[in-house]
Amino acid sequence: MAEKFMSTEWIRLVGKQWDTHQEIQKDLKNFNATWEYYIEDRPDIPHVMLFCKAGKIIYAGPSDGRHRDFIMWTNLDHWKKILSGEISGKSALMTRRLKFKGSMMTAMKYMTPFNIHLNILGEIPVDFNI
Repeated sequence: MAEKFMSTEWIRLVGKQWDTHQEIQKDLKNFNATWEYYIEDRPDIPHVMLFCKAGKIIYAGPSDGRHRDFIMWTNLDHWKKILSGEISGKSALMTRRLKFKGSMMTAMKYMTPFNIHLNILGEIPVDFNI
């Protein structure tokens, strides 16, 4: 069953899916960070976030006001293209189709896990009728 894009249920499934990927956990075993996501052209949709500690997701849910290391946003059309794999994460960042706030040096250092991370977002069946 598909969950509404950017819903609490969707981001929780993203967190569960993340924890099944051994490669991302291995690559980020010494990495702690929070990510917030939102849809630029849908201010009515609440922001969601993930908190990764030592490669594992320890929080997936609504943005709760804690410090965010990275914030990613774009319009709904670009999110669809990123999640479908039509646009790669690196391409989306470099062409600024995916907007990003946070350490670009850190993002570049962890580009492989970053791309896995975006692929994980696309692995969850999603309903874009929001």
